[in-house]
Amino acid sequence: MDDEENGGLFNIEVSSSDESVDESEKVPRDFQSEVDFQRVKETWRPKIEVGELRRALYLPIDDPSKQESQVILHSIEELYFMRKYEEANTITKKALGGKLSGELRKTIEDYKIRCETKLKKQSSMAAVE
Repeated sequence: MDDEENGGLFNIEVSSSDESVDESEKVPRDFQSEVDFQRVKETWRPKIEVGELRRALYLPIDDPSKQESQVILHSIEELYFMRKYEEANTITKKALGGKLSGELRKTIEDYKIRCETKLKKQSSMAAVE
């Protein structure tokens, strides 16, 4: 009955060493002063990629890191969407020469098939003209 009078099991007081810090002095992690913002704003320029990602690739790569995998995939996608199917197809063939994870390999193989389909379509259109 003594537990019930004192609040029982759920009347637990937990203290933290963080309580001693005055929260009014804390600055948000993403805080930036107006002066700092204006300085960055003056020098900032957007990064524009125009089919040059492939220049950073050294293919084939065995067991690429996540970042390397993304660069491979993004370079193929970039060329594909810029309608440079021949170049994208060349990169897919080189990339498939390395040891790749199952999901990355499947995605690159899908792009290889897409590129080859587009190239066949282009060559048949050129033959008709």
